[in-house]
Amino acid sequence: MSGTSAAPMSLRTRMVPLVLLLFITSTIPLSPAVDATASRNLQDFQIVAPVEPFINGSYDLWETQSLIVDVRNNASTPIGGRQLKVSVCAGDHTAGNACPSQVSGFPKTIFLPTLQPDETYTAEFSGGVYTGNLQNQTYTVIYEFSSADIRPEDDRIAYVFHRVTPLKDIAYLSNNADTTYNSGTEYSLSATASTGQFSSGDQAELGWTLSQIGAQVGEQNDCIRIGPGDQPPDTGTNPDDAPPYISTELTSSNDWINLSVNATGLQIGETYSISWETRQNNVINSTNSGESEWIAASPEENFSLEFEDLDDGVHCITTTIAIPILFIEEQSNSIQINGFSTSTTFEAAPITFPNTGHFSIEFWFNSPLDPNEWNDRSDPFEVIVSDDVDITILSVRPARGDDTVVQIGFDNYALYPYGDDSLEVKFRNDGDMIWNSTLSLEVLDSLDSSPIQGYPASCTRMLMPQDEGTCVFNLPILGQYIVNASATGGPTEVDPANNYLETQITVNQTVSGAYVAVPAIDGMLFETGEIIQLVAGLAPNAPLPVNYTWKIDYTEVIAQGRVANVTLPMGNHVVTLHVRHGLMDESDFDEVGIRHIRVLNRINFDALPIITEGEAVSIEEMEFELLGTAFPPTVVHAAAVNIGKTPLRSLDYRLVPTDGDVLNVDYIDVWGNISQLIPSSVDPSSVQAMHIIDGAAGILTPLGEGESFESYSTNNTFHLRTLAKANVSMMLIGDMAPVNVTPMNFRTQQLEGGQIELMWESEGPIDDPYFGGWKVYKRSEFPFRWPYDSESDFENTVSQNWVTDLSGETTSWIDPNPLPEGICASYILAAVDHQGEVDYTHGNVTGWQEVGNPDLQCGDSMAPGAEMLDVRAVLTYNSTSDVHIVTLTWTYPELPDQDDDGVPDGGNITWTLYRTQNIPEAVTHLDPIMTGISGEAYSTGSFVEEQATGVNGLSIGQTYHYILVPSDIVGNTDGVVRDDNVASIHITDMFWDANPHLIPESIVPEKNHDNDWVNSLLSEVNDPNFQTAAIVAIVVIAINMVAVPIVINRNRKIRRRLKFLLEKGRGAPANEEEDDLSEFFG
Repeated sequence: MSGTSAAPMSLRTRMVPLVLLLFITSTIPLSPAVDATASRNLQDFQIVAPVEPFINGSYDLWETQSLIVDVRNNASTPIGGRQLKVSVCAGDHTAGNACPSQVSGFPKTIFLPTLQPDETYTAEFSGGVYTGNLQNQTYTVIYEFSSADIRPEDDRIAYVFHRVTPLKDIAYLSNNADTTYNSGTEYSLSATASTGQFSSGDQAELGWTLSQIGAQVGEQNDCIRIGPGDQPPDTGTNPDDAPPYISTELTSSNDWINLSVNATGLQIGETYSISWETRQNNVINSTNSGESEWIAASPEENFSLEFEDLDDGVHCITTTIAIPILFIEEQSNSIQINGFSTSTTFEAAPITFPNTGHFSIEFWFNSPLDPNEWNDRSDPFEVIVSDDVDITILSVRPARGDDTVVQIGFDNYALYPYGDDSLEVKFRNDGDMIWNSTLSLEVLDSLDSSPIQGYPASCTRMLMPQDEGTCVFNLPILGQYIVNASATGGPTEVDPANNYLETQITVNQTVSGAYVAVPAIDGMLFETGEIIQLVAGLAPNAPLPVNYTWKIDYTEVIAQGRVANVTLPMGNHVVTLHVRHGLMDESDFDEVGIRHIRVLNRINFDALPIITEGEAVSIEEMEFELLGTAFPPTVVHAAAVNIGKTPLRSLDYRLVPTDGDVLNVDYIDVWGNISQLIPSSVDPSSVQAMHIIDGAAGILTPLGEGESFESYSTNNTFHLRTLAKANVSMMLIGDMAPVNVTPMNFRTQQLEGGQIELMWESEGPIDDPYFGGWKVYKRSEFPFRWPYDSESDFENTVSQNWVTDLSGETTSWIDPNPLPEGICASYILAAVDHQGEVDYTHGNVTGWQEVGNPDLQCGDSMAPGAEMLDVRAVLTYNSTSDVHIVTLTWTYPELPDQDDDGVPDGGNITWTLYRTQNIPEAVTHLDPIMTGISGEAYSTGSFVEEQATGVNGLSIGQTYHYILVPSDIVGNTDGVVRDDNVASIHITDMFWDANPHLIPESIVPEKNHDNDWVNSLLSEVNDPNFQTAAIVAIVVIAINMVAVPIVINRNRKIRRRLKFLLEKGRGAPANEEEDDLSEFFG
């Protein structure tokens, strides 16, 4: 209840419980003050708390753990130089407060810097700790000062940490919470954490805890008057919906007020806060306002507050009881961890704030597999829940043009354009709620404030917190007006005063200021078929709306509207924009804007491989034609020579009109491959282009203004731009050195018959089009020299000895004129360019040597006359294969070596073996049966040949002659058959000698006739064997008479049988006939 008390209770009496409570709580921390004060001037350092490793924390086996600890100077003076030590050992040794044995590298010590009184310093030991133990293990860490001070109990701290694997550790990192929310709305939340060595599919829990900060649980508002006057009406008690409950009573006397507060329904042990705020005439009296916290010791508490020295008037006091941190709710949900991750975002349960105010949110993770609780939670963070709406009018200004103020009479007016989209209002949502705000514009006559017809006008915008909105209004009026802009807020509007803005404006008649905005400049180029965008421009304060008409050359209408897309035919055109607006009379002329444009025909072309890309522009139809390229004529191109350049290649092309004979060309752009036009020895960056005026005379002229040529060595490309010309004839000129092609390893080789072969390897770009090949020079009197000092020196000395020209690909040449025995020659091989001019700097001479003149090269036409030693042929028979075998053997002769250098004077020789049945004088027309025969002196060689059929095979009964012919290393041979180089052999039938058992016994005929031969004939004439043999003999004789060389020895057994019968028939005296037959059959 509120009211006035004539005899109020003493303030001291009423405040006893509160004062005692405050006194007791405030003296508790002062209990050690006496000791502390006595020691402030002595050295007193304290180990505050370890930072790393965390107490009882678990870490991965492979992790190097930092060693960090906080220390503080508790003395009253600056102190420095204290030594801090850290020890690490395996096992739990916290009970003994010491490490019996240290981990390798420990203990470590550092010296602390000078610390100011009460300054805390974070000390870190370098290198951290890595135990190297691959098993789960507990370790003890001891931080301590090397020497104790006046408080030894805080000079040392010992605790344990653990190394485990796998370390399934969830470490909270961050969340997506915002700083401001609205009540009653559901919001999604998520938190990010690192996940240690979890297995895929492991389950954990993600939750949050919501608490309200300063949650008001009771409030009363009381007013009372001090001094004369009536008391304000009783405001009554504001009943609370739920405990705790609060009731208040005000009493006053003279210049003081007493406030009695009764709080019931308190929860014992809960922390509460009571606050009071005094106001006079709605002005807060901060001196008599305050708050205090206490912990409820009983369900009911009473407070008495007294305020003195107050001014006369009505004073109101608002009393509230609040809980500093009020738990609201806690939510969690299950999450699935998919293995190791340094950062994973997990969705949390959604959150809804029950009311407005300040709230605290704390995220946390929970897993039975996680040994580290200390890194699972976030720090509580504060968010504001507000449903405030605060719509603020920011500005009212012209929507078009600049802000301009004009003076009319004695008043200032803002100048606005006439017509559509003239006035712009900006407003902003400065509140915390999304708000659908309606903006209203009212226009009043400036003279009598009467409303203007058609107004108010309005627009609605949905605004997010801190977002701005814009509304644009039409002003189809002329004159001076008052404009009021207002925006609607809501029941929770914080500051309605800023929802309204008023200003004075004037609307005048102006011209449109029409112009062609796009195309932006005169002379812009477009292509045939290209869509041309036309955009009309107006003065910012032009009266709207307007009508836009587009014409060509003031006459032909091509489009309507502010923006138009048109296509125009080729040619030069004048585009005109015609504008009319609502303030114009019919007699008023159009406002006109003008733009000159050109519509061109653009073609793209190529002519590979020289021209890779090109384009040409004209206002007529046309086609591109590449006429070709050519080497420059052999005339002096003075324009190129005067600037130190060499003509390289001409390039000719043209544009041909497809309709008519006239072609007006704007430009031709050509991109191409410069390597197709210049030799590889020329640097592309040195190349220039010149117009050819008279190609045959070599007259060139530089490129004109606006024309250009660029050539790039980086990618072998060029770009040429020419203007106005349809027929282009260009000469490319550049820095061209002599073609660097040199005949290396220039040498000679003697050939048979005194011929000389020149051989070399071409070094350099032989495929260079400016390399024309080689010239060969030959002189027999005395050797050439090399090199030559000048072109004239070369011409005077060498040129008259020219022999032949060779292509650039040639790497050898055989002199068709052999050198007779005893005659030697010198050769020069020199490079020539594509025009046949000799390059005396690139060549070579045969027989060149470092000192002295080159050697002469001599021919070799003398054939060797050597003879073999002991050439013989032996006939053998292989009864197994029934084959006769001829084995030829010889002994190599010793060759003359007068200089005893191990090499015969005439060089080594080789032998060629021939076989014939008639010994010729020379083997010129015979084919060898073996070549390349050679051997050391007095060593033996052999050749084996078996009996074979055919024309070239060995045959029984024939005589064969084997001939060895020598030749020297260059192939000289006379082919003469020398007796000592010949071995002959007759092939006799050795079958019966190897098979005597096959010979039949002799048959003695009856001798009834005086002639034994007749008796034998008569006895055998009826014998079938005899008859058969006779017939065979006749046939064989006939065949032998026709082709003896072909059919001899076809059937040895039949022939032997025939011979036996003949011998039997003619008897012993027939020696003469036997000799004839033997000679006939071989």
